[in-house]
Amino acid sequence: MPALEEYSRTELERLEHERQEAIKAKGGLPFLPKLQVGVTRIYLEAEMPKESLDPNGNMKKLFTVKLPNGTDKFAWSINPRSPLYRELLVALPKAPVWLDVIRTGDSKTDTRYSLRIVA
Repeated sequence: MPALEEYSRTELERLEHERQEAIKAKGGLPFLPKLQVGVTRIYLEAEMPKESLDPNGNMKKLFTVKLPNGTDKFAWSINPRSPLYRELLVALPKAPVWLDVIRTGDSKTDTRYSLRIVA
């Protein structure tokens, strides 16, 4: 079993790397990695969000952000019908600004996000 788990893990990492490289090749930014449960600090750039379709054809807004101690920019994909989108629209005029993103829950049905602007 360990060999199967190792193969699965390395193959998923390879596919994700190829996906990120394809996005960069098209001139886009890599997507922000999944946020951990708890507080994550991100830097919201003063850029207009771009529109994108997910694989299911749903509209997403892509906000440009950076992680602390990093120079790489990421596209943060947000559903425009979510409460988080409204919170980001309130924070956007104050950008560039540091945000604390508070994530609660760890499954698709109970995950919630909220924002706090860091002064």
